[in-house]
Amino acid sequence: MQRLASILAACLIPAAALADEVILTEGSRLAGTVTAMADDGRISLASPLSFEPFQLKADSIQRVLFAQAKGASDESDAMMVLSNGDQFPCELQGIADQTVKIHTAFAGDLDIARDRVNTIQLGVRPRKVLYRGPENDSGWTMRSGWRYDSKRFIAEGGGSIARSFETPGSFALRFTVAWKTMPNLQVFFADDLLETTGKADRYLFSYDGSQSFQLKRQQSGDSYPYKDMNSIRRDPSEFPDSKVEVELRVDRKLALVHLYINGEFEGKFSDPLKVSPTGKGVMFLSKIGGDDQMVIDNIEVREWDASSDRHRTENRGDDTRDVMITRSSDRGAGTILGMKEGKEGPVILFQSPHYPDPVEMPVANVSTLFFAKAANAPAPPQLPWMLGLRGRGFLAVSSCSFSGESLLAEHPLLGKLEIRRDAIARLERKALTKEDEEDPGNKPGDGEEDEE
Repeated sequence: MQRLASILAACLIPAAALADEVILTEGSRLAGTVTAMADDGRISLASPLSFEPFQLKADSIQRVLFAQAKGASDESDAMMVLSNGDQFPCELQGIADQTVKIHTAFAGDLDIARDRVNTIQLGVRPRKVLYRGPENDSGWTMRSGWRYDSKRFIAEGGGSIARSFETPGSFALRFTVAWKTMPNLQVFFADDLLETTGKADRYLFSYDGSQSFQLKRQQSGDSYPYKDMNSIRRDPSEFPDSKVEVELRVDRKLALVHLYINGEFEGKFSDPLKVSPTGKGVMFLSKIGGDDQMVIDNIEVREWDASSDRHRTENRGDDTRDVMITRSSDRGAGTILGMKEGKEGPVILFQSPHYPDPVEMPVANVSTLFFAKAANAPAPPQLPWMLGLRGRGFLAVSSCSFSGESLLAEHPLLGKLEIRRDAIARLERKALTKEDEEDPGNKPGDGEEDEE
């Protein structure tokens, strides 16, 4: 016991660049190489400080972070969601009476029983992160009042910082603003001008400490250029640490702006002009006084697919029948007969109860496929461990072992899997909720997660 304690104490050091890292429930971190996980959740960790791998009890482990590697490339344009809530990216290759055939970058080809598939979301390639920082002030135009310091922009008076990004389509802008006394910030986005004065087509988000966030549309060809989109009451005192995270998602196809405050969805607001501005710039304008201070950091700009978010949250309705939703939001309940090659690409064969002949719908026009649940199907087991894939997705596992560049895992629905080790980002304990136990398929699939 004393020998094990000395080993653990020696391992409590920052993880090496190519070492796995085990985070314990009490906060300690152990560096080494994870070699196995037993059925009871015990982790075996090999360390250069120990002759043999030593074991850690399951209840002492919170998370395992696997060594960063180049990883399996995730260019898949579909997201599979299983009946137990697990989800992962894939390429849809075929649909038969009893099975769905897919290809994955992390485990190769898989044939999955239809009654174990909940949904397939199509057209959801990983969103490209266009900018994350600031790491420096390169590329930004700063005008008075602002300075760069330690991965953040600091305003100590009035002035602006601005930059253009490659955002031809829908995009999301996220940032954190902190203040010393009172916020007074204007954020122009989808901006074609990047100037504080002059005629411009763009959106404006502002928070000036007057107990509300304001969202407006500015247009260049009107004597009253600012059109109100929404106002949300939030007093600065509601943010005890004097900072707030803001996310603005611009759906250029439907001319909508989705607003999130500290990760909570506040609503989606229509452009009063019915057409989104086409600008690619973002400008932060400080209007604080000279004795105050305001900080902008954690800025992220990324591509965003609004249609996948919209259909992912839809209620499927009758779960005893298949459901197909198109990218134009049409939906129908019936039977997904299969998939075949059409004249201009693959098509889904869908039998509606309202038409005698099957509909051939191009896969490119399909947003989501819901598969019928089997009558009286037993609930899949809920396991306490989740295997996080590098990029997007996660899988529940009961046990796993490591062999060279592969991980051999036992999945409750997919059976034995051989997974590329470089496709695995983390292994973490999942706290089961009452809702999970009652409806294991009732987990949301957040395609925004783990975009790196």
